[in-house]
Formats: sequence, structure tokens, C-alpha cells
Amino acid sequence: MLKMWEKYFEARKVTAEQAIYSIQPNQTILIAPLSNEPQTLVEQLIEQRQRIQNAYIYTMVQGSKCSFANKECLPFFKIRTFLSSPLLKTAFIDGECDYIPINMSKIPEWLKQNELDTVLIQVSPPNEKGFCCLGISVDYMKSAIHSGKNIIAEVNSEVPWTFGETTIHVTEIDSFILTSRPMIETTPKPLTEVERKIGENVAELIPDQSTLQIGIGSIAESILLNLEHKKNLGIHTGTFSDGIIHLIENGVITNKYKNLNNGRVVATNISGTKKLYDYVHNNPLIELYPVNYTHNLSTLSKIDNLYSINSALEVDLSGQINAEKYSSYPIAGVGGQMDFIKGSQASLGGKSIIALPSTAKNHTISRITNSVAHVTSLKSEIDYVVTENGIASLFGKSLQERMEEMISIAHPMFREELMSSRLMV
Repeated sequence: MLKMWEKYFEARKVTAEQAIYSIQPNQTILIAPLSNEPQTLVEQLIEQRQRIQNAYIYTMVQGSKCSFANKECLPFFKIRTFLSSPLLKTAFIDGECDYIPINMSKIPEWLKQNELDTVLIQVSPPNEKGFCCLGISVDYMKSAIHSGKNIIAEVNSEVPWTFGETTIHVTEIDSFILTSRPMIETTPKPLTEVERKIGENVAELIPDQSTLQIGIGSIAESILLNLEHKKNLGIHTGTFSDGIIHLIENGVITNKYKNLNNGRVVATNISGTKKLYDYVHNNPLIELYPVNYTHNLSTLSKIDNLYSINSALEVDLSGQINAEKYSSYPIAGVGGQMDFIKGSQASLGGKSIIALPSTAKNHTISRITNSVAHVTSLKSEIDYVVTENGIASLFGKSLQERMEEMISIAHPMFREELMSSRLMV
């Protein structure tokens, strides 16, 4: 005899076409972010784009193929993203995409104030009690589910079961489609010599028994590779990738000295390869929580020796950080950078680190500049800026001393020009 939740689940199973047909023109649609994007639902959304016109799509696109931003979709969809990507360039140029600069910790608050018509999510099949798992991306999804009028779930048998605050009951969902397809993977590119050197330089700053916030991408992977000689590190972060597996298995990451979630790696989402997704599946050492916990200042202030490690597009001579925009459209975003920088500053023994290459576009542009185009993070919050050329120590330094530190880590071909800028300040 079927349980009540099983009857509910069976009655709400539909095809992808039927599920998306419930969405009407002019509605607001939030798509689950990052590598947990429900691929089949997104494909069907695109298929029905001419019927669903003037729809506002809210998402966070890191890891996404951004298929809904292809040229053929732009007359019908208007995109609003919390974290941008170069894949959205055409949509920005065409005026069909806009960026919402908001700290990750504040997105749940935004969702309380902005009721959504439809939320598209991806979950695991339900367990024996009728709970589905959000898998590799918790983020702000529980807040989105509570905010949405129509919750459509892609129940994918490939979604890993993760621990923490990751489950929702089937009765919180309005309709289900069943799929079994590989999760979206992000595979790091081979490291350049510049990235390797940045990793070495950052690793010098990391003490044993500290807790790290570190993101994804080539520089993050390089840093992780250079931490093999450290002892008893902890992880409390936004996103992590494959690089942590080796450090856990070799006893570098033990989380032994963490004040909160002792013995556990804590994050809000995971982005990597199938190897990583298999590793986190049913692994009690990994816990995922919503951003109102992982990125909350009151949480972070309770973690001693929290080292936040973030990247940037450019940094000026005073230490102002631009992590969002170079030219006419944003290519990244605020994300959790300010949350964790402030958290590391509130942490006993904590430090904030910005790591970036000293140049861009084949050494034709200096990322160390006289002034940044846009300010994401404030100079007063940054302890260290690291490039392949060294470490700039900024805490407690005057503006003139900061300029000297920053010029010392710039690429040699730009130092004379930067020195001239310094003398004019």
C-alpha cells in the first residue's frame, strides 16, 4: 500500500513538456544555479520560448552552458543574474540581460521580497520518508522554493545525496519530471606557470590548523596543490571542487580545529567532475548548508583563523578590488567575496587574501592599476594581494606604503608606468 507522500508523488509526475507548459508569458522564473541546473527542464523551456515570451529568468550561471541566453532565445527571455559570465555577452549587448549585484548572504532576503511565479530545481529521487536531496547546490534554493508559486522538480537519479541542510519533502513540490542524466561537470584547465607560482605564493601565507574559504578555477586548484605540506586544515567555503579530495585523503584537511561543524567540510555548493560528485555522495564528511548559514557574518565570526581566498579582475594601488566588470558588461560578480572577506576580518586570527595574475590579454594589460573601473571590495578589508610576482602585505599600511607594495607585485614591464602614477597621486 502506497504511503501518502508516494500517492502525492505519483499524482504529480508529468512530462517535461507538460511541466513547462504550466509557465505563462510575462512570468518570473528562477532556475537552480551553477552545476545543479535542471538540464531537461531548461531545454524544454527553450523549446517553448515562443509561447513563454517576456519571461524574466533569474539565475546564477557559473557552470551553466547559458543556453537560454543564445541569440534565438533573446527576443523571448529577459535574464537577470546574480553572477555573470562571458557567455552572457550577447545578451548584455542586446539589452536582454542585467546583473544584480548582491552578496550571496543576502539573496534569501531578496527572495522574501520578490515572489517568483516558477522555480525550476533539480533533486535526487525521494527516500523512504519522501525527502528529496538538493544534491550539489543548496545555496538559496530553500528560500526560492518558499518564495515560488509553482515549484517544478527534475528528479535526476544521478544527483548525489549530500548531508547538512539539503533535503526538501515531495509535498513542497508541485510537479515532477523523472530523468537520469549526467550532472554538469566543470573540468579545470591545465595550470599555467603563472597560476602555479600564484598557488605557491598563497600557500606561504596559510598556517597549519587554519580554516579556508577558497573557490573554484585554476588559481584555486593551484593553491590546493601547494597545500600538501600543511597540517590539520579546515574548509568552510561557498564552492569547492576536485582539489580538496586529495588533501582530505592525505590527511591535510581534517577540520579538526574548526570551532563550528568540527570534522566536516562545509560549503553551500559543489562544482567539479563526476569523480567529485561520486566522492560527496553519501559522504558524511561533507555538509552543505544554505547561504544564510555558510556566508552569514555571525557564523563566520565564530570560526577562528578563517582565511578567505578570493580572486579579482584588477586591483588598484591602494588595494581596491574589482571582481565584476572590465568593459561594458559584467563578466563575474560580487558572489560571496564580500561576505567572506568581512567574515575573515571578524574571525579571531583571520586574514583576507586576493590572488590574481599580474597581467591580462597576453601581458598587454596590467591587472595592477592606478584605479579600478568598479569597486567590489574595499581596500580597508584586504590583508594580502598575491600575484605570481610576490605578496603585497596591506594591513596597517599607509596609502604610499600600499602603493609600493602593489607595484612590487606588478609585472616588471608595467612598474615604471605605475611608479609614475604613484608620484602623481
